[in-house]
Amino acid sequence: MSKKEAGFVTMGKVREKSLAMTAEEAKFEGIYPAVITPFDQEGEVVFEYLKDVLHFQLEKGVHGFFVCGTTGEGPLMSIEQRKAVAETVIEEVGSKVPVIVHVGTTNTRETIELAKHASKVGATAISVVSPYYFKPDLDELIDHYKLVSKEVTIPVFAYNIPGLTGFNITPAIFNQLCSIQNMIGIKDSSGNLSQTSAMIETAPKPVVVINGWDSLFFAALMIGAKAQVSGPANVAPEPYVELYELYKKGRYQEALDAQTRINAIIRTLTGPSMASYKKALELRGVKAGLPMRPLRPLKEKEILGLRKRLEALELFW
Repeated sequence: MSKKEAGFVTMGKVREKSLAMTAEEAKFEGIYPAVITPFDQEGEVVFEYLKDVLHFQLEKGVHGFFVCGTTGEGPLMSIEQRKAVAETVIEEVGSKVPVIVHVGTTNTRETIELAKHASKVGATAISVVSPYYFKPDLDELIDHYKLVSKEVTIPVFAYNIPGLTGFNITPAIFNQLCSIQNMIGIKDSSGNLSQTSAMIETAPKPVVVINGWDSLFFAALMIGAKAQVSGPANVAPEPYVELYELYKKGRYQEALDAQTRINAIIRTLTGPSMASYKKALELRGVKAGLPMRPLRPLKEKEILGLRKRLEALELFW
């Protein structure tokens, strides 16, 4: 079977911009699964599986997609793989819901390359993690975001995940980033609700703050966050969508109950997280491929344990 027949996309050829949802049409609200990227044993993207995952999520009512982030294993992929994944997602679902493409890398040059590509192929917005490995000082960080943002006209979200980057974008730093015209918000995965609240309360202009810490989803909404980017929502989007809809209706106790169900799902997904998400999806009948090395798939004993824990929830397995 050829790669084309197996659902692979030829990389390196930028498609014409699709009829994707524009920033003006997008509200940047609700549930944005941090879409997993299915790989084969050679580390190639299996695009047919990726499309199946996207349509599974859409059928469950998600409000948008976050592409090539941490859960999507973006930092492990080549630049050409990331471009091909962004193109595929935008072509497949971009006319239906907003698509935020994460373009952050360790350096400014490649981040700009990915940002310009995402804009060209129709991304609704981009997200840019703070550079990692070589941690920038404040001046370097601000310059990095300015240099990337000036190359595109679409909205830009900063992406704060200090547990992986070693750099925390504080509310004071975010305030400085807000001076960039098309910087419209931040995805905060710090897990620090006080910090998230301060970002919302002290920003010098209206901003969209997206929560990235799943167990704080309901609490983040209550303090003014607009959306949730979630890895576990790949596995079980239903309680996330339910929570958000209940919150919008003011049915807060029921929304809190949905948060409790979400937390129980999170606790079942122990072990290597990307491998657990992909296997849990497969246990729901959605092929999700393998993680990219050096991340490993689950061992048989781990799969049996995961199946037992998921079945005990009496939800979708």
